[in-house]
Amino acid sequence: MLVPVLVSLVYREWYSALAFLIAAGITAVAGGVAYKLNENAPEPQRHHSMIIAALGWAVTALFGAIPFVLAAYITPSAVLESLVPAGANYQSSLLYFQNPLHAFFESMSGYTTTGLTMSIREPSVGHGFLWYRSQMQWIGGAGMIVLSLAILRQPHGTAGISLYQSEGRSEKLRPSIVGTARAIWKIYVGVTAAVAVYLAVATFVVQPGYGIENTIFDAINHAMTGQSTGGFSTLDDSIAGYDSYAMELVHIPAMITGAISIPVYWGVLSDRNIRDFTQNPQVRMLFGLLGVGVVVLTVFLARWVGVPYNGDPIGYVGRVVTSQAFRDGLFQYISAQTTTGWQTSAIGDWNNGAVMTIVLGAMLLGGSAGATVGGIKILRGYIIARGIRWEVTRVFLPQHAIEDLRIGQRTFKADEANDEIRAAATFAFTYLLLLATSLFVLLAVVPSEFTLADAIFEVATAQGTVGLSAGITGPGMPIVAEILFIFQMWMGRLEIVPVLALVNSIFRR
Repeated sequence: MLVPVLVSLVYREWYSALAFLIAAGITAVAGGVAYKLNENAPEPQRHHSMIIAALGWAVTALFGAIPFVLAAYITPSAVLESLVPAGANYQSSLLYFQNPLHAFFESMSGYTTTGLTMSIREPSVGHGFLWYRSQMQWIGGAGMIVLSLAILRQPHGTAGISLYQSEGRSEKLRPSIVGTARAIWKIYVGVTAAVAVYLAVATFVVQPGYGIENTIFDAINHAMTGQSTGGFSTLDDSIAGYDSYAMELVHIPAMITGAISIPVYWGVLSDRNIRDFTQNPQVRMLFGLLGVGVVVLTVFLARWVGVPYNGDPIGYVGRVVTSQAFRDGLFQYISAQTTTGWQTSAIGDWNNGAVMTIVLGAMLLGGSAGATVGGIKILRGYIIARGIRWEVTRVFLPQHAIEDLRIGQRTFKADEANDEIRAAATFAFTYLLLLATSLFVLLAVVPSEFTLADAIFEVATAQGTVGLSAGITGPGMPIVAEILFIFQMWMGRLEIVPVLALVNSIFRR
């Protein structure tokens, strides 16, 4: 929280700086006490690591909410009014955080890189909190436990492996877990810095009158929230706040880089071979899914906005490509597939076909395993698809024939293949079961003006840590729905199992 203190001081937001300082002190004291109490604790076993991960993320979000609550109460009304942009007719969104549940929601959304927000007017929270929200997502993207393994206490052996895997990671980049954690953070920092430079330069070119200070501030923040596929923005109405098609196109690469697996970057950099990128099955599937999905979503949106078809297919395609349908379809599908959640369109106004295209085609699956994305992950979908094809192929083979399964660069024997397919299918089933349960809960409390498609979209965006919204999420949403989304974001980021392990340990007592 010390970096947001500095940002607040730079922008002369004294009360925000004070809120961060007090919150940092409270967090430091609580952390020091917890460390002393557990200093001689034995190395955790696998189930302990799962419980530590679930509790760790929940407690981090809880302490992360403290600055929001403090600032909401200690900032005078006149100062809050000064945070509202000139000419705007609304109150500062900091006031919403006088409700501690809203603050906890914002913090959980930040650290889980979801992007759903109670700050419905982002610029009115001040530069310090805009930075803090981006920083939460950036840290949460790589993972708090990965960060801890890289710079804090260094457990070895099975303890380190279990902690590392508890955040949904499995691939090791270096022989040791600590080395792997440090390699992840080096790549993560490097790619984020490159994206920040790219966004700054591109903004200077596209919008030279935007101002140097605003350009640099936005570029750094959007690099953090883009690479973490978190989706918080410094602007009112997210990227739509630029009111520029060119700026929307500029931000598309910043979403895609976050959806590519970090081990892919590591392979390209360590081997100095671009084929590690072009031949990776997840990368190829990602770009294939984006291409097909953008076309399908554009078709649905073209009907919605009323692009007429007069019998000339070439002319019709030209009108569609230059229409609002393609503009929205391109940006929003990529935002959903990468689970970034930057928004440029009022999705709640779309037809049901367009809404369900994003849910079924993008948000459920998400991006690459090993990246910062949410969802079931492309790798699991790829394994299940290859597994189905493998099982069908085996039907036509002689009874005693041995058929290996090839997934990417790896070849699995029958028993190994069955284990991989079973693990992927079990997670996908559990994910969908949790989604269905959440949908029934939401339908019981959601206001009547929202459709079934809206409800499906909202539970999918929360659990997939996407952050796009059909309009349900906000300070006025039902308390039950808000608590539901907090649990979904928490479970979705940790891939469900650690939270179930925590619940199981509580009831076993």
